[in-house]
Amino acid sequence: MTNKVYHLEVEEEPIEEHWIAIHSSLEAHQIAFYLNKQTSLLFKRVKKDLKNEKKEGVFLLFEWEDLISDVKCQLISNKSIQEISNSQTNNGTLFELPEINEVSLFSEFKQADFFIKSSNIETLNTIQDQLTNWYKVTMSYKISLEKIKNQLNLIFD
Repeated sequence: MTNKVYHLEVEEEPIEEHWIAIHSSLEAHQIAFYLNKQTSLLFKRVKKDLKNEKKEGVFLLFEWEDLISDVKCQLISNKSIQEISNSQTNNGTLFELPEINEVSLFSEFKQADFFIKSSNIETLNTIQDQLTNWYKVTMSYKISLEKIKNQLNLIFD
């Protein structure tokens, strides 16, 4: 007697992601706090920040997840500023100034300060409505995935 083997084909639909770019001089925690106050979202700081090994940057990450509706939303900083103390280049100067290096997570959007990524378009529309009404945000707009050149940066897990 032989055992029958059954093969099941499982087709997974790709999760559609929606993006907003934010231009603001605020810190990431201030934007997360404002969105927590104005919406039903509760952004929390993730213990492990994003690291871009190629450009040696560390980017802040805030996350909110609704397990019941399977909606995930992330607030990501696009800029990382590193100060490098370089005593060799400052020889003979009055002050010892550190070298400042600014790195962007997405080089094609260097002017954007933050990004919000969500798997639900309604949640993203609510966030964008709140951001456009806030006077401390200079500009916020939606981004299509086709405009992002290196989509390997989009994998955060």
